Amino acid sequence: MLSGVALITGAGGCGIGAAISRAFAKSGCTKLVLTDMNRDTLQQTVQTIQHAWASSSNSQNEILAIPGDISSPSFVDSLFSDLKSKFGRLDYAVNCAGISGNNAPTFNSTMEDFDKINGVNYRGLWYCSKKELEMMKQQDWPSRTDIVDEIRRQRGSIVNVASQLGVVGRPDAPIYCASKSAVIGLTRCDAIDASPYNIRVNAICPGIVHTPMTDNELRPSSAPADSTSAGAGAENAEAEAGSGKDMQGPMDLTTAVNIAPMRRMGTPDEIADIVVFLSSEKASFVQGAAWVADGGYTIN
Repeated sequence: MLSGVALITGAGGCGIGAAISRAFAKSGCTKLVLTDMNRDTLQQTVQTIQHAWASSSNSQNEILAIPGDISSPSFVDSLFSDLKSKFGRLDYAVNCAGISGNNAPTFNSTMEDFDKINGVNYRGLWYCSKKELEMMKQQDWPSRTDIVDEIRRQRGSIVNVASQLGVVGRPDAPIYCASKSAVIGLTRCDAIDASPYNIRVNAICPGIVHTPMTDNELRPSSAPADSTSAGAGAENAEAEAGSGKDMQGPMDLTTAVNIAPMRRMGTPDEIADIVVFLSSEKASFVQGAAWVADGGYTIN
């Protein structure tokens, strides 16, 4: 289903980003650029994919893994410089890196809370998306022989990971909800501006998914990214592991899960399958969508 070069942020661990990375590899993408704040969990994702690729006869499979913090512009600049030097193009991008909220209403939140959450969830995602669009709009059409219908061809595809909480609100989450609503608004506007270049931009809005954000037992131990190996400046030296960067531990989500008619959490693989579809030419007429995958939470 996929062919070419893909970038996935937030790719470490056992959450949605790691599942998306595995799904891209399984779906035929042979060049992966993966990044995450946690060097150890990022390497776990790399090893899992390499193990799956070991039985393949395709010698073209390559992974470029670069740990770092997307809230640092200097790291993002370095990431895209390395990507361009290594592969020369970018066919797919999934902006998945994100952190949880501070679990407090606006009147109990600080400017530091606001900047920390938005620094990753919106500002960092926006800057990654900017770099992705700049690269995609300048590149040639991909050389593919498996697309029969020319109208389906695309120069690039971007999927931004938002949240069901970008669509609806909940108590004690104004900054987080606003950061995810901003991602949906960005997606819609970028889709309009990117359409003349045959670039598609969509978002996925997961509901409650069984990940380190919702299950404390899945959270990795702290393993900060090394700014020197990530090619970032001094500001990235303070990057922490995903668990350290997050501002709250998982809450009791039983009530929230039961709001959804399906009455269960989703799995990272379920979200990854939708992202692969949205990225591919099979979704060639899907543009600017905010695809909700929440077990029915938002309709109930």
